[in-house]
Amino acid sequence: MKGLTWVVWRQHRLVAWTMLAFTVAAACYLGYRFHQQHAFQQDNGIVDCDILLPTCHGKPVPDANVHQTGSVTHTFATTYREVLLDAGSAVPYVPVLIAVFIGAPLFARDLESGTYRLAITQSVSPRRWLAAKLTFALALTLCVSLVMTAAYGWWWHSTWRDFGDLAWESPATFYGTGPVAVAIALLGVVLGATVGLIVRRTLPAMVITLGACYGVLSLLLEWRPAEHLWPLSTARAAAPNANVELPRYAEYHFEGYQTSSGEKLSHMLCDGANPDRVSRCLERHDVVSHIIEYHPASAYWPMQWVLAGICLALAVALFAGCLWWVGRRTA
Repeated sequence: MKGLTWVVWRQHRLVAWTMLAFTVAAACYLGYRFHQQHAFQQDNGIVDCDILLPTCHGKPVPDANVHQTGSVTHTFATTYREVLLDAGSAVPYVPVLIAVFIGAPLFARDLESGTYRLAITQSVSPRRWLAAKLTFALALTLCVSLVMTAAYGWWWHSTWRDFGDLAWESPATFYGTGPVAVAIALLGVVLGATVGLIVRRTLPAMVITLGACYGVLSLLLEWRPAEHLWPLSTARAAAPNANVELPRYAEYHFEGYQTSSGEKLSHMLCDGANPDRVSRCLERHDVVSHIIEYHPASAYWPMQWVLAGICLALAVALFAGCLWWVGRRTA
């Protein structure tokens, strides 16, 4: 390590060691909680068992009444389920911390203190100075987010089916268990660096970055864009008034009726307790099928990569914008 790389490391080594120590501690905690859960499952013979099903590996699930307080399955469903979900709720906010404490001060501190002038007078162009610092921040962010995502993702993917009722598409887990988490972290640090480059003041840049990243994350959690970026599968019943069977762990998005012309109608259209009245209603509206549109569990990885690709594309665009901005300011 020498030259500009050594200078960047010396300048940001405290933040780097702090983030790495935090990452190791968090990964150890997640590994410890997963070990606790797995040991409980082993001790009670429910490893890789869906506790909502009556059998597992061809044998009855022991103490299978999940609603009976004190039963094995009830303890597993309440204690370890909550721990898993609480950890998952915290993981998506790690990119916000990275953006605020790594991204925002990255350029703002040098620009505010004037120390950037020393760097660009040592045969280093402004664009090279920017690229070196931002590359360092991205490498640190990649390391932190990969370890955190791998630790929690390993726990989640190993056990989420065992609880029977967890939704793989829920925002708290979807944004913390795959490449989307890493891509959002990289986007966050570039967004923070961009804000710092423009604002040129450390504290205001951190506050603005906090608001911007929290807003983007809240939008992702609320809108859940991956649901709209991947086509839905459709399950149809044999008759308009028959029930539709979905694959296990499917996440449904629309339930209703389809007419002979392909029009979709709400399932509340012919709702009622009288079967004859419901049948007449379905005939009157020319309903030919009862349908449910859903995402199967197999859609998890394609949806992850699509959204991760969008986040990475935005990060690259902001990186290029930073290079253009610093070149324009020093031209």
